[in-house]
Amino acid sequence: MQAHEFHTAIDAFRTALRSYVRGDHGPVARCFSTADDVTLANPLGPPRRGWADVNAGIVEGVQSFREGGVLRFQSVESSFDEVARYATPNLGYLVQIERHEGLVVGSADPVVVALRVTLIFRPEDGGWKIVHRHADPITTARSITTTIQSPEH
Repeated sequence: MQAHEFHTAIDAFRTALRSYVRGDHGPVARCFSTADDVTLANPLGPPRRGWADVNAGIVEGVQSFREGGVLRFQSVESSFDEVARYATPNLGYLVQIERHEGLVVGSADPVVVALRVTLIFRPEDGGWKIVHRHADPITTARSITTTIQSPEH
């Protein structure tokens, strides 16, 4: 696939994320592959594999941006600090820091959600689809002690 199509897919996903943090999961879900090997590692739970499980994770995640089923966002600002992107005809990746500002469940005041994200894309169905997304809240340097788990894990 052409490089410009990869760049277009990234722009489309970023636009979809702006809808996501407003409570609409559909545009983000359509950016993902529906193949059995699609994976999602979001910061809200363990990794998911397969379209049904990944889609469930997408739907569950968007509920963080709602309270009582009613959309709470008044104005949402999203920004993307790109670290790297690269594509071959068969595979592409993007590393970025995402920041989304708005109201989330459990917060009366606007907050900023910041995530370190890696996305892997591949050509499918005439366009680029996400086959893996990993997102976590680590956006600044941390000590190794922040990764220590209790023995029962």
